[in-house]
Formats: sequence, structure tokens, C-alpha cells
Amino acid sequence: MQNRRKKIVINPKFQQQYAIISVVLTVFLTNILIIFMSLGPGEQSLELTPATAWSIGIFELVLLVGVWYGTLKASHKVAGPVYKFAQHIKALGAGDIWTRVSLRQGDMFQEEADLINTSLDQLQEKVQTVLDAAKVIELSKNDGGPTADQIDELMVATAALRTSREG
Repeated sequence: MQNRRKKIVINPKFQQQYAIISVVLTVFLTNILIIFMSLGPGEQSLELTPATAWSIGIFELVLLVGVWYGTLKASHKVAGPVYKFAQHIKALGAGDIWTRVSLRQGDMFQEEADLINTSLDQLQEKVQTVLDAAKVIELSKNDGGPTADQIDELMVATAALRTSREG
């Protein structure tokens, strides 16, 4: 079994925009804090010596890398499910009504995935009803005409479809 690394960026546009907003907000708030600390009166004020400036710069760089990585990781729990939903919708459009959405533990949209799977189960039942009705029609065509039982089966199947369409 091949050891695969987990992808951190699934939807680059969404995840990078989200990370950029987080990083900009972090830089802004950190610099506001530094400005207030350096301008503040008394013993609590921050004295900006070259050593302090370097320390602040290194701290901000580490903070930004951490925020960037953390934001990409957190957005992965949203972007991953959205990516999965898109893949399953494509499969459904291609006619695969047996596809089911399965998300990782901790991903967002678990309830929505369950709702999609329930809807797919209902769709599969309706398709099966149509297939059963088509089989009855095909058999009755080959036998020279439908029997009373076949007509009853066809009536039940079409009533079920009609009811589901109206509901």
C-alpha cells in the first residue's frame, strides 16, 4: 500500500483567500498591539531597540506561518466536503445513482452528506420501480399481452411513481 501524504489544499482559490484574510487580520492586530505597547506611557511601554525589532519580526514571521498553515488545515474541513459533493454530483449526472457521499470524521457538512445519501436511496428506489415496470411491459409484450397480475403490478408501480412526483 502506497503511503500518501494528505493534501492540504483541495480548493486553492477558496482556501488561499481564506488564509490570506486570516494572515492579514493577524498582521494587523499584532502590529496594532505593538504600536500601542510602544506608545504607551510608563514601565509597560515597549522600547524598540534593534534586538527587540528583530525579535518582533521573527515572532511575527512564525505567527504568520502558523496562521497560514492552521487556516489551510481548518479550511480543508470545508473544502474537502465541497470537493466530494462536486465529485458525487458529477457521478450522478453521468448516471451513477449508486454513488454515496462519505466524509472524513471531523469534516463539516456531515448532516448534508446524510441528506444527500438518503435522497439517493429514494431516487434509487424510484428507478428500480421504473425498471420493474419496464420489465413487466417487456414480458407482457413477448407473451402476447399482459396478464391481470402484470397489469396490477404495473398499476402499483405507476401509482407509486405518480405519488412520489406529486409529494
